[in-house]
Amino acid sequence: MGAGWELGAAAGRSLLLCAALLLAGCALGLRLDRGRGAADRGVLAWLCYDALVHFALEGPFVYLSFVGNIADSKGLIASLWKEYGKADARWLYFDPTIVSLEILTVVLDGSLALVLIYAIVKEKYYRDVTWGK
Repeated sequence: MGAGWELGAAAGRSLLLCAALLLAGCALGLRLDRGRGAADRGVLAWLCYDALVHFALEGPFVYLSFVGNIADSKGLIASLWKEYGKADARWLYFDPTIVSLEILTVVLDGSLALVLIYAIVKEKYYRDVTWGK
């Protein structure tokens, strides 16, 4: 690979944060499984990771976008979004389309992940798409 592919410190921290969220999601999902089958364990791990990403990464993006902009923000989450913004500058400054879609993913997708986690853990009838058959 050429010199353009070197991993900078901010990109490395961003990757570590995402890896930590993946490990935390898997650990939480496995903790919640309590003897369920392999499919449920995998789904719980994925849903926990999904909820963490929506609430811990995308939620702060929405907040930072409303109180200022990502380009002027400091901190680990801001540096992650600055890396993302290198590919598309709309992520660095308040873009109504981007922010409105992120609000939807935080609120709807994050909440849906929590509902599905609850449904699997409590063995609710709506946890499986085949409940009506």
